[in-house]
Amino acid sequence: MDALAIAGARLTDPPRDVFKLLEYEPTPRQAEFHAATEFDVLYGGAAGGGKTRALLMEGLRACDRYPGLRVGAFRRSYPELKESLLAELVQCGHARALGARWNATEYELRFPNGSLLMFRYAETVQDASRRQGGQYQLLLFDERTLTPPPVVAFLETRLRSGRAQVPVLGIRSGTNPGGVGHADTKKRYIDATNHGRDVVRDMRDRTVRFIPSKLSDNPHVNPEYARDLLALQDEKLRAAFVDGNWDVFAGQVFGEWRNDRHVIQPITLPATWRRYNGLDWGYSAPWCVLWGAQDEDGRVWIYRELYERQVGESEQARRILAAETGDEWIVARYADDAMWATRGDAKPIAQVYADEGVHLEPAGKGAGSRVIGWQRVHSFLAEGPACSHHRALGWTTCPMLHAFSTCPELIRTLPALPHATSGNPEDADTKAEDHAPDALRYLVTNLGGGAEFPLLDDPDEREPVTAQAGIDVPVVFAGRFAIAQQDPYDDW
Repeated sequence: MDALAIAGARLTDPPRDVFKLLEYEPTPRQAEFHAATEFDVLYGGAAGGGKTRALLMEGLRACDRYPGLRVGAFRRSYPELKESLLAELVQCGHARALGARWNATEYELRFPNGSLLMFRYAETVQDASRRQGGQYQLLLFDERTLTPPPVVAFLETRLRSGRAQVPVLGIRSGTNPGGVGHADTKKRYIDATNHGRDVVRDMRDRTVRFIPSKLSDNPHVNPEYARDLLALQDEKLRAAFVDGNWDVFAGQVFGEWRNDRHVIQPITLPATWRRYNGLDWGYSAPWCVLWGAQDEDGRVWIYRELYERQVGESEQARRILAAETGDEWIVARYADDAMWATRGDAKPIAQVYADEGVHLEPAGKGAGSRVIGWQRVHSFLAEGPACSHHRALGWTTCPMLHAFSTCPELIRTLPALPHATSGNPEDADTKAEDHAPDALRYLVTNLGGGAEFPLLDDPDEREPVTAQAGIDVPVVFAGRFAIAQQDPYDDW
């Protein structure tokens, strides 16, 4: 039995009609949200679906129904709270009809039965850690995708109860597509539940449900507001805000990504194509390695990925080598420049890799390199003359980048990457899940493309140089650029 059902069974008196006392009449979709008994429920999609009001009413009803309950209602900042949840609270008279008392200093609503509804901000894990000593039995996240996933994950650890008579009800969230948490939210709720058609269980065996909302689901929406949304000229904005489309959203960096064009089932790639790595290092955050091959047209084929957490540096290098076939020749491995940084007496991470036989090249992270890199990714996502594989299928053009379906993390996170909300608006948001996109950026930034950069196979074109890490390697010339690599042949 789910948490809400268990809690309901504990009630001794029939609950009063909180919604009627607050003069709140739920729409059919809001009523579905309020009737949900699953532990973790997301109500969201389009703008204007009444998500914020539904979240607040859910919290007020829970506080009225369960004595001693502690509810945390979260947004990224207090200004956002004032414009959303707190504005709705004003509209319902601070729940005075329920006997609640508002503390404007502490942003808390206290109920006669001892329950407490607390309005809090949490933009960073440090913000969230201020709640470390507290505990909640119900969490409310308004605009969940705007809050970084690590912050949400930390707050979820505060869900507990120290008293048997106070139930843990779970999590209720509302959101539109887009933001730093878009990829995580889409994976957990939209993709996992088949866009709300199924109820699933997470790794902790808690039930998870998605209730989609569209603009048309709310008959109370302001007609002028609805006309403004319907009149949006930007196709991505209209699809996200009107239809609740999770594949496109406002602020999306790579809106040109199309699974039906960029993703292909694995095929055998010619052994003559040059192979490269793009590598984004991490330990607590994901570590990502992408393998790419470049064909005669300069097109890049991403054919393998590793995406893991809490793997030590030496083991990372060993796993890279273990993933490769015996005759696979990797021309260069481009990695985050930070891997060459010294950490006290410890070796640089790049040197640890080299000790295991994996030699890296700095990707190059000078001023403006991030934006230049993203522009390079845009270039590869664009259409070019069809490759032989797609010509056989009748295509006349296809993207200059293909990703095998066996690279799910790149496929998931690249189209979900949002633009930065501060700094350079052409950059991506560094708080988003950008590990696979960064690895791709490192890789393609250092590649030539098309006829302007012919790839040469003649060993005589190679001559020894010394790489930055202090390792003797040859240079492989590819048109106008040269790249250092580990020598795979002892007799060179």
